[in-house]
Amino acid sequence: MALEELFKQAVDALRCRGVVFAVAGGFAVALYRRELRLTMDIDFAILSQGDVVKTAISIVESLGLHAGIAREADLAGGPLFAIRRQTSKPCMIVGRPPDNPAGEGVDVLLPSMPWVESALKRAQANEVDFGFGPVPTLTIEDAILSKLHALKRLRAKDLDDLQSIFEAGQEVDIPFLAGQMSRFNIDIPRQAEPFLPDWLLNLSRDIGRSKRAKRKP
Repeated sequence: MALEELFKQAVDALRCRGVVFAVAGGFAVALYRRELRLTMDIDFAILSQGDVVKTAISIVESLGLHAGIAREADLAGGPLFAIRRQTSKPCMIVGRPPDNPAGEGVDVLLPSMPWVESALKRAQANEVDFGFGPVPTLTIEDAILSKLHALKRLRAKDLDDLQSIFEAGQEVDIPFLAGQMSRFNIDIPRQAEPFLPDWLLNLSRDIGRSKRAKRKP
């Protein structure tokens, strides 16, 4: 199935189940990058009443994809991830073709990711037409937050997305971004610092200093 058709079918499946959703990941980030990049999957963030994991699995399987559960420990990695995984919450349902795990698929981001719920609320007023009508989509600030949160994995594509967004020179609500970084305890790993703009690094350091000052007796 072509990625564009999979995208449309996924949106239809989300709407049929009445969940709150928004386009995230590569399709959202592409709106704010300086140049396009290829992606093999479509990401959606969702909120739903009831068991959100079961709902997400149902959506993925309705598209003919195999549903796998990714937990916080899986995404964070590290030498002890197998131990942490036993008590780690599901944070993403990964959907891929049963006969091709590397094929085009759909990922569903769950509200256990700290930035998802607030990003979804803002996305409802940020609809984008991807060729089949308007669809709620992450704002530029929330797209940046999602990538900053993912930096703990230090994936090249997350750093590249952030660099390209900042190089595009689009307007960003910096006070809002700072507030959300503080709220969700988003830190920038030292290994990522050479690739990010000075204003963002200074913002992160200011947040860190403010938190340390509040912890002092």
